[in-house]
Amino acid sequence: MSKRFLAAATLAAVSAIAAASMMVSAHAQAGLKTYTDPQGRFTLQHPSNWPVDPLSGSTEANQGVVIGIADAECKVIASRSDQSLGKPVAAVQAAYQTSIGQASWKVKADAFAIWDRRGTVTAAGVETGGAWPVQTAEFTTDDGKPGYARLQARPGMEVWMFCNSFDSRDRKAIFDQIFSSFAGANDAALQAEVDAAAAARAATEAANAATAAANAANAQKQKKKR
Repeated sequence: MSKRFLAAATLAAVSAIAAASMMVSAHAQAGLKTYTDPQGRFTLQHPSNWPVDPLSGSTEANQGVVIGIADAECKVIASRSDQSLGKPVAAVQAAYQTSIGQASWKVKADAFAIWDRRGTVTAAGVETGGAWPVQTAEFTTDDGKPGYARLQARPGMEVWMFCNSFDSRDRKAIFDQIFSSFAGANDAALQAEVDAAAAARAATEAANAATAAANAANAQKQKKKR
């Protein structure tokens, strides 16, 4: 190989490596974009270079989208919940304090076509550290790739989120970022309702305690008079 040819080949290789590094850097530093539910019920954030497309088979009761690229995706389905519609916020929060279990996750994943019914749920739990309980799950897809899922509930609505990769790259950090960005549009108002109800209960309990104390004191006075 001539020195001229070798130099040209070396330059090409260096250029290719630099271009690849720039692509990796750009991918790693991709900004975030906010997705807003068409009905304005919630928002979440996702990498700005991940397009959003309607989920095939969506209905009025189960509206879904696919957020992703060729090698990874998240399916987000907003499902109407008649059971919690009109219920007090505290009751809805309490209803999701316990894990729904692997069997329920499997049923929903099958219904939402997350896999071709060969996928397996490997773990299910619930996170209760925040104002709203967050149902969690881990699964493997039809081809054995790991996936992660979350369920957030609000009065009259459940939002199911399933994320997985199609290649061997670990994207859990990206998926967790998407999951944790979920916010109900009326969360502040709903929390205010919870706080107001709690304050009202506390005031009632305090009034009842004061009345009981006054009655006890009065009874004691009457007893002494006798």
